Amino acid sequence: MTSHYVRCFVKGSFENVFEVLKRAFGNVYAKKFDDYRELFRGVILGEEYFFRVNSDVAILIILEKRSTEETEVEIISCAGGAGLAGISYSAHSAYANKVKDFLADSGFKIDVKEEIPYFSDYRTRTA
Repeated sequence: MTSHYVRCFVKGSFENVFEVLKRAFGNVYAKKFDDYRELFRGVILGEEYFFRVNSDVAILIILEKRSTEETEVEIISCAGGAGLAGISYSAHSAYANKVKDFLADSGFKIDVKEEIPYFSDYRTRTA
């Protein structure tokens, strides 16, 4: 399974960013977490059918409040491949980019801090 990872800062309150993304991409699961220190975090899980791989592609969006007007957003998209070779035809990166484009089209300013195509846990274990 191939994955695509994006970490970005979004100019906008946690509540606004979470609600917009939940409505657009949270067709499987969405939940907000907070604590007494007003640290807000959220998780959004969604899926969408991609014709090019004849399968659903999954999206995981993790949000964390950085300040009253800035939210950190991590996007991880995973796609299974089609055929014997398991080729994803970049469906995983297309879905991650769809989230970024949606935020920009919704009027949010996005500052991409990190983007890793063909992301795997190997990279996180060796960092």
